[in-house]
Amino acid sequence: MDFRRLGLLLITGGGVLVVAAVAWWLHFYAPLAQDLNVDLGRALRCLYSTSGACGLVTGVAQLGGKTPYEPMLLWIGLGALAAGILIRFSSVRSRP
Repeated sequence: MDFRRLGLLLITGGGVLVVAAVAWWLHFYAPLAQDLNVDLGRALRCLYSTSGACGLVTGVAQLGGKTPYEPMLLWIGLGALAAGILIRFSSVRSRP
């Protein structure tokens, strides 16, 4: 198995997932922040967590029939990215 290729695949896939998570978060929370006339930065915690007000917003959105942002996508992307980086660096060191 070519570990350098696997590492690159994980880095690429993880990066795509992180970008997709941030885009989904913006798509979900930016209109809410605008409607409530609050700074979007207050929802930054919701990018990686569903605790507190983030969970409340998610629940209300589900009741309203909307698909809420899910932070698990960000965590999966970050995990794949980290695994890819570790595999990539370890495969570079193990080459003669």
